[in-house]
Amino acid sequence: MLSSQQLHKIPVISLIPQRAPMVMLSRVVAYSKGKIQTELDIETGNIFVSHDLFSESGMLENIAQTAAAMVGLEAREVGEEVPLGFIGGINKVKVVGLAAASQTITTHVEILQEVFNINLIRGKCFILDELLMECEMKIVTNP
Repeated sequence: MLSSQQLHKIPVISLIPQRAPMVMLSRVVAYSKGKIQTELDIETGNIFVSHDLFSESGMLENIAQTAAAMVGLEAREVGEEVPLGFIGGINKVKVVGLAAASQTITTHVEILQEVFNINLIRGKCFILDELLMECEMKIVTNP
């Protein structure tokens, strides 16, 4: 398991296949097998910010990229390339609030079930301890 100090030294861009302007992660703050926590500093120029608010779509993309970063860290641990992944489905979406530009959201993702190259994950976005969104996603990765 990597310490938070070690995680901060790893550029998130090396863990996910996305590139600017679609990068929705600022840093990984915690990681263990099957669980990850990331942060996103929301900037006013973010493509998912409208009327100074970070959209639901942005939070869904943030959850998906958090899951991708977990897969990227697992690949890194065994010396493999970061695989491409795709959202295979989204359900049980609950939106409670939105974040404003200049705020930082914290995202928690855990694997609920893993079958071959398909992971069922639960993702939650927070500001401090306030839940903004939660959902389940099926993430399919190229083997």
